[in-house]
Amino acid sequence: MLMYSFLQTAQRKCGFFILVVLAGIVFRAPHAQAQTMPVGSFYDNQFRILQLLSDSTSEISFMDRPITEESYQKALENVRKSDSWWARPAHSFEIDLSEDFVLGFYDPIIKGTYNSMLPYGENNGAAWYGRGTNMEFMGGFYISSDYLDISFRPQVVYQQNKNFETPSYIPHKPNGDILYAAQGTLPEDSLSQRIDLPFRFGPDSFTTFSMGHSSIRLHLYGFEVGLSTEPLWWGPGVKYALTMSNNAPGMPHYFAGTHEPLELPWNIGRLEFHWMIGYPRDSDYFTYIPQYQSKSRFMNGLNIVYSPSFMPNLHIGTSRIIQQYTPTGGLSFGDYFGVFAPFPKPDKEALKRARDESHYEDKYALKSLYFRWVLPKSNAEIYGEYYKEGRNWNFRDFLMEPQHGGGYTVGVQKIFKSNWIDFVKVNAEINSLVPRLLDVVRPQTYYYTHKNIKQGHTNKGQVLGAAIGPGSESQYLGIEGFFKNGKLGLFAQRVVKNDHLHYEFSQRFFPGRNFKDQVHHRVNLNLGLSGAYQFNSILLKGSAVWNKNFNYGRHKLGKPEFYTITGHNVVNMQYQLSVQYLF
Repeated sequence: MLMYSFLQTAQRKCGFFILVVLAGIVFRAPHAQAQTMPVGSFYDNQFRILQLLSDSTSEISFMDRPITEESYQKALENVRKSDSWWARPAHSFEIDLSEDFVLGFYDPIIKGTYNSMLPYGENNGAAWYGRGTNMEFMGGFYISSDYLDISFRPQVVYQQNKNFETPSYIPHKPNGDILYAAQGTLPEDSLSQRIDLPFRFGPDSFTTFSMGHSSIRLHLYGFEVGLSTEPLWWGPGVKYALTMSNNAPGMPHYFAGTHEPLELPWNIGRLEFHWMIGYPRDSDYFTYIPQYQSKSRFMNGLNIVYSPSFMPNLHIGTSRIIQQYTPTGGLSFGDYFGVFAPFPKPDKEALKRARDESHYEDKYALKSLYFRWVLPKSNAEIYGEYYKEGRNWNFRDFLMEPQHGGGYTVGVQKIFKSNWIDFVKVNAEINSLVPRLLDVVRPQTYYYTHKNIKQGHTNKGQVLGAAIGPGSESQYLGIEGFFKNGKLGLFAQRVVKNDHLHYEFSQRFFPGRNFKDQVHHRVNLNLGLSGAYQFNSILLKGSAVWNKNFNYGRHKLGKPEFYTITGHNVVNMQYQLSVQYLF
């Protein structure tokens, strides 16, 4: 807890700088570059492209990120040489501090995002793209050696946060003032929310400072330990990860795991694992349940990836996360290792109280199984993830209803070589966090929420998992053409926004009708263009997205005739431009 308190102070007073300098002086080791590639960065995305273009096996699963620079350099070695921008290796401006240590600098990035009518944005760390102008800066430095790596790469964001139409079923105070909180989960009581997910971060403009992709890591013989505020990405998804992603700010956490894939004995394959002990934070607007404001959360997470030697391009993995409140007397020794413990068996009284096995205990558990199969000769990959909250009582229950509390991702990527440009990359991905028909006869969890852990699976008011959020689903298709100095792309996406909420509110018949509400689903249609161009050391990236929100005012539409309503639709335009200096 002492180090946790230090991290809290460091975020407020930039004491991290002092830690960087002291660690560099005290711990002396031979020089090597082994810092990580921030999740979502240009080089992180480049890594996956290079894997698909490689003619050899893919040693790195890319399902336990951030990746290290050693892994990145290995990927470059397996790709045919090219002077195109997408194949140029990462370089940094570096200064030799001594024979042992090197000081390097991350590429500085300035990004501007404008939303015309509504908030829109995802997988952007500490940023929250509200209506109006959003400006952010990312950059920093690292100190690197053979055994020690220190990274300081903060994210600073200004959000104009202009006013926009309030969504339906937002709770209010007794005096009628609005609460900046999530939509209600139950029709009887909008204050029964179980997630810290503000629809808007207050009524005014604000600036966010986050430690971002900062870390201290000691590594030896392929293992590493340390502390970090980096966002993590667990799983194979290109568009979304279901357990841990960079959609929310990275939370302060300790970690231990593999620095690079570990060769297992008897040539049975490679292993990657990441064990994390973290401390999610509440947003400033988690105020509607006062008795839970003073409770600090503790998270225990484990991610394991195995790559069998007989199928070196196949990677299979599993992740498990447990959240709980810190007890009054402090955490016990077993709490720190809770992710390794089996699920406790509930007693009959607990079952009577909860009626739902995902909510009978004080701890909040979620997990996933996933795979990624890279096909180097075809320049393609297929991947999938099965996500589950709660659990089945026993094997018989699993046979009866294995889908209980489950969500999934399936996707494919393929690169097509071209004679007139370098190549074309196609990505198709389907994600679902909508309860199946089972919800009619058996209570199911409201994904990313928990009856007892009121903040849900969030950090600083944003979902730690898939950006589409609870009860939602997405179908995405993106096509990008890469040429020597840039790329052009387009995408189409359909997002069903929180259908679980729609089903909960629609469990009623219209007067005189023998059907329920079939037309008021909240659906977004997103059509976008993107591009990038590099000249000299400058990388320009831009995008424009047409974001149409169908039935934005659902539930306020009254009781229309079946299939006769045009709906209340809102069109938002998002424009984004970033400038990155490539060292």
